[in-house]
Amino acid sequence: MNDDKVEILIVDDEQGIVDLLGQVLELGGYAVRPVSSGQAALQTAQAALPDLILLDLAMPVMDGFETCRRLKANPATKDVPVIFITGQSEIEKVVQGFELGAVDYITKPFNTTELLRRVSTHIELYQLQRRLAREVEVKTDEVQDAQEHMERANQVYSSFVPREFLTLLQRDNILDVQLGDQVQTEMCVLFSDIIAFTSLSEKMGPEHCFRFINAYLSWISPIIRMNKGFIEKYIGDSIMALFPTEADDAVEAAVAMQKAMAQFNEKFIAPGTPSVQIGVGVHVDELMLGVIGESQRMETTVVSDAVNVASRLERLTRRYDVGLVVSEHVMNKLTTRDQYKFRVLDKVQFKGHNEPLVVYEIFEGDPDALIKRKLGTQADYEEALRLYYDRKFTQANLLIAQALAQDPDDRVLQYHQERIAEAVARGVPDDWTGVEVLVGEE
Repeated sequence: MNDDKVEILIVDDEQGIVDLLGQVLELGGYAVRPVSSGQAALQTAQAALPDLILLDLAMPVMDGFETCRRLKANPATKDVPVIFITGQSEIEKVVQGFELGAVDYITKPFNTTELLRRVSTHIELYQLQRRLAREVEVKTDEVQDAQEHMERANQVYSSFVPREFLTLLQRDNILDVQLGDQVQTEMCVLFSDIIAFTSLSEKMGPEHCFRFINAYLSWISPIIRMNKGFIEKYIGDSIMALFPTEADDAVEAAVAMQKAMAQFNEKFIAPGTPSVQIGVGVHVDELMLGVIGESQRMETTVVSDAVNVASRLERLTRRYDVGLVVSEHVMNKLTTRDQYKFRVLDKVQFKGHNEPLVVYEIFEGDPDALIKRKLGTQADYEEALRLYYDRKFTQANLLIAQALAQDPDDRVLQYHQERIAEAVARGVPDDWTGVEVLVGEE
């Protein structure tokens, strides 16, 4: 194809017609490519796309109609304009050609001016069509690139603002979030933290510390999502997660997190080095989720006393040297309560709270040997605790000592023996209820 001129494919089995059309079109500034059959036209057009095809209707073997049909059926040539060449007696048949996709027709003998005008018009339309198609293609690519960029941006945004949070706020996109958006609902709050992480991190350099935290979070965080929760925020090595559906989901996640730490220690902690332990606290109550800040700096957050309670429950894991502490509210919400191994820990009252709270240890995620020891002392321990609350301190002291004889390393038993012994030695005031009032960090 001539790169400098518009090229026209002439298809006619009459050489005289081909020569005449060629002369007229070349004088009009067009490049001409002649062929004498429909088969040749299909091959030539496929090999080098012309700008326009002049196609004779009456040809042997393959007439103009069949040639046009095949040209329009081929994705490579379907958009090339086709003008039929027809005799006066064939004009009535041209309608069939239009149905096949032809754009015009010219009759023999030719009017040179009319021929060039029609050819020029359809070539201009075809060039405009191709130019628009290219522009649409470019725009389509731009739109696709923009869409992919937006999808990547949304993926990045969702790493900072969980999609579940947006759903709860009834927002489809991070761009729709507005300052002051909020919703109130009941949820479970889970807090987890690496025990003694400060002393652990002091032994690491900054780079090693960040690698360790990310390895730990990458190991633990998927467990939360697998159990229908989402992570509201990371605070260093600490995780705050929310569970919008059932309390069972939060407890199941907490138990799985405890079990996962055994594999984590095998994979990441060198032999002979103390294993990494986590504490987890779970509470359920009404929460207000929303967007706070100002126009230049906004963030999603949870405003609720339930958050403080869950955090304090997590810190109680250190006091009692256990892995998972949950509130009585969580225990009351469990639909699968009997499938877990648990025991009452204490009655506590946090600073700033007027009502005491019964807290439980769920030890389903402990190593098998530890579970066995706790089950072995559970009956004596819980009866001792009941007697303690009934002010029967001497009897309570005997039972707790009996439990400690079986498992002298259980910090929960040690802790309550100290309290019972003090009550035996010093007595208690008349308004005593057995509630442990916690101040400071608790």
